[in-house]
Amino acid sequence: MESKARYARAGAPANYQIYNDEDIAKANAVSIPDLARSKGYNIKDVNQRWAEVKGQGGLSIDKAGNRWYCHSTRKGGGPIQLVMYLDGSSWQDAMSELLNGESSYSRYVPSKELIVEKKDFVLPEKNNTYRHIFAYLGQTRKIHQEVIKEFVDKKLLYENNKKSCVFVGIDKEGNQKYACIRSTNTNGASFKGEASGSDKRFGFAKIGSNDRLTIVEAPIDLLSYMSIYHYHGLGYKIQNDHILSLGGVSDVALKQYLMDHPEIKQIQMGLDNDTAGNEACNDIFKQYSSKYKIKRISFKEKDFNEVLKADLVNMNLKKVEQLQTQLAEPANELNHECEPA
Repeated sequence: MESKARYARAGAPANYQIYNDEDIAKANAVSIPDLARSKGYNIKDVNQRWAEVKGQGGLSIDKAGNRWYCHSTRKGGGPIQLVMYLDGSSWQDAMSELLNGESSYSRYVPSKELIVEKKDFVLPEKNNTYRHIFAYLGQTRKIHQEVIKEFVDKKLLYENNKKSCVFVGIDKEGNQKYACIRSTNTNGASFKGEASGSDKRFGFAKIGSNDRLTIVEAPIDLLSYMSIYHYHGLGYKIQNDHILSLGGVSDVALKQYLMDHPEIKQIQMGLDNDTAGNEACNDIFKQYSSKYKIKRISFKEKDFNEVLKADLVNMNLKKVEQLQTQLAEPANELNHECEPA
C-alpha cells in the first residue's frame, strides 16, 4: 500500500533507506517483552498488565499497550525506541533490525483481558484549603496567580489532604479520568505520581476553541507556558488555544485528545529540551505530520518552568533599569530648580 508520508533526513548518505508508514507499523507491532527477552534481558511480570526489565533503572513495560518507560531516564516509547535505547542505535538501524528480524519476533496482539484489568479511578481527598498549592505554584514555581485561579475555578486543580497539588484530567463529557499529584514540599524529596486508576489518555489540559494545540510534558509546564503570556499582558493570544500535558513523553494522551477534538489542525510541540523530549518530538513529527501542521517550540532552558523563571528575571532587570532612568531625570530637574539665583 502506498504511504502518504515518507521519511528521510537531511545530509543522509545515498544508500539511506526510506521507510513508509506500513514499515513503521510493522516495526511497532513487534512484541516489546519478546524483543527485550531476545536481547538477553530478564523480564519479570509485576502483574497481569505490567512487567519490569531487571537492571535497567526502573524500565517498565505496559503489555496491554506494547509501550515502555524508564523512570530513571524519563525515556519511553514503542519497539523502535526500545531498540534505540537498549542498543544505542539510530532510528534507521532500529528499523532495519526490527524489519529484518520480523520472522523471529512474536507480534503484539492486544489482549482483552489485559485491557479490561483496571483499578477504579479515585481522586485524592481534598484539603480544606488551597493555601499550600497557591504558595508553591506562585512563589516557588512563579506561576501567574490568574492562571492558578483559572484551573482552581474549573475544578481541575486543588490541594489534597497531604498538601500536594492535584491536577485533574477529564474526558470530552467532563468526567474526571486522571489525576497527577505533585508534592509542594521544597525541602528534601518531593513526591510525583498519579492517582489510583488514572487513565493516561486524558491528560491535564486547557480546552480551547480554535484549531491549535500546544503539547507539553508536565502540568506545571502547561501552567508555566500560560504564565509567560500572562506576565507580558498577552494572555488573549492563547485564550482560545488548546494546551495539553502528556504526563511524560508518550503520545497516548495526544491520540485521545485529537480524536476528541477533530477541529485541531496545528500541533505545537513544547516538550522538554532534553534527550527524551527531543526524541519524542521526532517520533510525534513522523507519526502526525502527514495530517497536521507541526512545529517545535525551541528554547535554551530545559522546560517551560525554567523558561518562565528566566523570563521573569529579565523582566525585573528591565524594570530596574527603567526605574533608575526615571529617578535620574526628575533628580536633575530638582537640582536645577534649587540652584541659587
